[in-house]
Amino acid sequence: MAARSIVYRHYQRVLAQWPVDVLRPQISFQDVMRRRIDKQFGPSEADNSSYNPSQESADTLATPLKPSNENAELEQVNVLYSFLENRYAKKVGPGQILYKHGN
Repeated sequence: MAARSIVYRHYQRVLAQWPVDVLRPQISFQDVMRRRIDKQFGPSEADNSSYNPSQESADTLATPLKPSNENAELEQVNVLYSFLENRYAKKVGPGQILYKHGN
């Protein structure tokens, strides 16, 4: 249970920092991911202030799914953090394109 809450908090933290897409404001990555993690982990008692069950359909409010693997979920959160922090551009550098040299 504690591991789930840690993963859930990491997801909430990264989504709070995620930039808004100005080109597609009607489609929010944050909203899609929040629905996914709420469905995966279920809304916690502490998060009831931000959770509005009237926005969800009846089938979504069914029993929450069990997380398949906390380590896999933490790896996914780490990928979101890496995109948020722009680690790949910092590692490669701006304007550099990597090509795989084939035979």
